[in-house]
Amino acid sequence: MATSSCPDLFQIRIGFVGVGNMAQAIIDGWMKGDVIKPGQLMASAPSDRNLKIVKEKGIQTTHNNCEVVRSCDVVILACKPYHIAQVSEEIRSEVTGSKLVLSLLAAVTIPKLEAGLPSGTRVLRAMPNVASAVQEGCTMLVRGSNVTEADVALTKALFSPIGLVEEGTDALCNVGGAYGGAIAYMAIVLESMSDGAVKMGMQRHMATRMAAQIMMGTGKMQLETGLHPGQIKDSVCSPNGTTIRGVHAMEQGGVRGALMEAMEVSVKRAEEIS
Repeated sequence: MATSSCPDLFQIRIGFVGVGNMAQAIIDGWMKGDVIKPGQLMASAPSDRNLKIVKEKGIQTTHNNCEVVRSCDVVILACKPYHIAQVSEEIRSEVTGSKLVLSLLAAVTIPKLEAGLPSGTRVLRAMPNVASAVQEGCTMLVRGSNVTEADVALTKALFSPIGLVEEGTDALCNVGGAYGGAIAYMAIVLESMSDGAVKMGMQRHMATRMAAQIMMGTGKMQLETGLHPGQIKDSVCSPNGTTIRGVHAMEQGGVRGALMEAMEVSVKRAEEIS
């Protein structure tokens, strides 16, 4: 994903409240593309385990969530979703009108976020995925009731260099969150393709690299051409050929239905806990 240079980004300070896998993926993507400098970042967490990782990248760390909020212009909530009530209560006295709050928390809606923070707080939800680390992420944004166009533009400037960005609603954000987890589904497909090639005699390292490239190439083809996935499939299925035999085997195995079901149950689970 091509990066974009935005001089204004170098003037802001960004803090992470919680710095687990998703936060680290975003940080890695920013640093890979020189989008944000390490000195602009600060992170808090209850233990040293994750803080040690980001501190080695040159990021300031603390165990004090309020210190992050006081010190930063943009506050990214990246704690566990079930900790949000406690975290909101802890930091609310430090959340002034000058702060922009971004939430990465699955199943925590805009109304819930705004209810836990001072009236008028500028809040956005951002649901990315861990492919942000290699600048090929996918992020769903949801506007809070108090954000400005400048807030949205800033958020897009932060996430666009590390992947695709789309806007939606809280309800759609649960679907967007399922796309975050869908990396696991794609990894299973990738591994299965690799297993099949190994079964037929290919070395594992070659099988996995080729499967990964095929997945990446298919996605890039769709994004750049706009072709319906069915058209891409049909373009490589010759009558009575090898590929249509493989497609038939996939249909018999229920691959299509299994992936649809995986997306559905993921979204329903998010709705249950939201």
